[in-house]
Parts: sequence; C-alpha cells; structure tokens
Amino acid sequence: MRAIKVTFGLLLAVGLFAAPSFVSVASAQDADSAAQESATFDESLLEIPDGETGQFYIDRIQELGKAFNVYSVAQKDSDAVKELQTKAQDAIAKLVEKVALADDLEYSVAKPYLLQYTLPLAREGKLDELKEILKAELGKDKVEPERVGWLRYLVNCSALDHAKDVDALKAAIKDLDADVAEDDFVAARADEFASIISASNSDEAKAFLQRTLEAFKASESDARKKLAAALEPQIRFFNLVGNEMIFEGVYDDGSEIDWKSYRGKVVLVDFWATWCGPCVAEVPNVLALYEKYHDAGFDVVGYSLDNDLDALEKFEKERKLPWRTGVRKLSMQANEKDGKNYTNLTEYYGIHAIPTMILVDKDGKVIDTNARGAHLRELLEKAFPDVK
Repeated sequence: MRAIKVTFGLLLAVGLFAAPSFVSVASAQDADSAAQESATFDESLLEIPDGETGQFYIDRIQELGKAFNVYSVAQKDSDAVKELQTKAQDAIAKLVEKVALADDLEYSVAKPYLLQYTLPLAREGKLDELKEILKAELGKDKVEPERVGWLRYLVNCSALDHAKDVDALKAAIKDLDADVAEDDFVAARADEFASIISASNSDEAKAFLQRTLEAFKASESDARKKLAAALEPQIRFFNLVGNEMIFEGVYDDGSEIDWKSYRGKVVLVDFWATWCGPCVAEVPNVLALYEKYHDAGFDVVGYSLDNDLDALEKFEKERKLPWRTGVRKLSMQANEKDGKNYTNLTEYYGIHAIPTMILVDKDGKVIDTNARGAHLRELLEKAFPDVK
C-alpha cells in the first residue's frame, strides 16, 4: 500500500497552516538584542503542565519559540543549541497536542494545531489513536461537525491506506460507506478516497464510486446532488482502461491537436506542468524510452497545465523535447476568442494531481492510466517485444 498523498490536496482545501514554530516566532528586534542577553535558557519553559487552558499552551509555544531564538543567537556553542533544539522540538510537539485536544478553544483557533497533530498519525497508520480521538469528540456535549468530519476523514484515509489485504480493504470500505452516508465533510471527499482505494484495487475503487454516485443522485440534499456531478469525471477516468479517450485542444504553437493522426502508434499522454517537480523528474525516463521505441511506433504527446507560457517554451527548448505538447491555457483561450468548443481535459477526467500519464494503444484504446517510471518501461516492453 502506498503512503497517503491525496491528503496534501485536502490540506490546501481546508486551509491548513502550520502551528507557530519555535524557529520562527522571535522578532527581528529579539534577535538584534540577543547579543546583549546572557546565553542562558529558562528550561522551565520545556515543562508541560496538565490541566491548563488551550490559550495557555498557545502562549507557551510563542514564549518558548521566542526564548529559543534569542538563546540560539546569543549562544556560541552550536552543540548546546542543537541539544536544546531537540528538547524544544519535543516540547513543541506536546504543546501542539495539548492545543489540538483542548476543550475550551473555538475550532477556528484549534484547527491548525489539530491538523498538525493528527495528520502524522494518519500517515503513520496510528489508527487506534485516531479512533480514540474521534470517540472523545463524539462524546462531547457540543460536537463540532467540521472537527469530527476531519477526524473521520483521517480515520478512513489511514484505514484504507494501511489495509494489509483484500479483506481488510473491504472492511475499511464498508466503514467508509457508512461515514459517507452520515458525514458531509467525508462525502465531499469521495474522489480522494477512491484515489487511495485505486492504488491497491481499481475494481473496488470503481465500485465504491458507483455506489456513492447513485446514493448522491438519490439524495434529497442539493449539496449531495452537486457532489454527484463532481464524481462523474472521476468515474469517467476509472473507466478509461479498455476504452477510447478524448484528447483535443491546441498545441503550444497554436495549431489544433489532431488526435486521429496518432492512430497506429502506442501513445503516452502526459498531463504535466513545468512547475511540477514529479513531472519534471519523469522527463529523463520518457526521453530514454522515446529514443528506444519511437522508430517502432511509440509517441508522446503532452498536455501542459502551465499558465506561464514563456516558462513552458523555455523548458521545452532547454530539454529539447522531441514530442508535441497541447496546452490547456491556449485551448481554453481558443474557446473564448475563436468560438471553439475544446474540452477542458483535466476537468473532464477529474485529474487533480500531476503527472497523470496515460498509455494508449494503436487502436486508440487506453492501456493504463498510471504509466510512470519503471511501470511505463514494462508496458512498452510488452507493447514492443521485438525491440531489444
């Protein structure tokens, strides 16, 4: 099973920002005056008393951060600074936990601390700890829906991502189905759960999406009916293998993409951008495979999500990319300015993460929707067995 990665997309959506860090809270004035301070540190700040208010622990984070920054500037012994840094990091982690679980804070205040505390638990598969936190939340007199939704989200992510076998995965999906039915926060992220499930079992992912879509359509909730519309592109993507795909728009030189001209070739369709590190990291591998298999009938066509077209042009020239690149921005501009009706392919196929690399056979039917790295090499070896 892969580690959770879709979670990072959610963090942007819910507005995560890191709880204040001890390495950054001291002001410039503090640092300037540090040389005049004695190189000492009040280690009582490292003590974390129980039973205090949430605001007390927030203030302690700020105070500890300020004191550490002053000390680190004044102290000449780097080993002493490193030793204290380790202690301060441990204290900060405990303080963040205290704030995250405090009962006396508004959720808007506690939220970044809760996210910072619980996300690593999900990544590490500490499912029992997450369930205990969720149980405690549900047992409160006043339940905060978004807080509970976030915890349910992480419980389901962790259970799915760390399922050890098919039976465990199916059990986790059954629990997920129940939470999707009950919790709007969880329901709104059905496509993310499908992505996690698909990493180990695409059939289960498709079945989950189809059940969820039908339930959303049958719901009397307008919000859930809107969610149904949002799920359809994801289902379309999961059903690509074995079927033809739409690929249209404008190349980077302004000419129209001629998808039919690629028939008779095995084609890699690469959704990417110059600002995407993993996309750029794939380029050397694809270039090597292009050189090896191009004469046998392998081709590549990009679909750039870049808005900075100068950066795209510069990248293509510097890397000497031998294939053509469609550009979403130019395609959508052609719709507005020239009355074209090109499909926004990322929306149509529910592509939320790049690179998304799709391998298409000579008849125009999709072979694989995750044709990256060593897996792409394996797919091409099968497609061109005579090439050594």
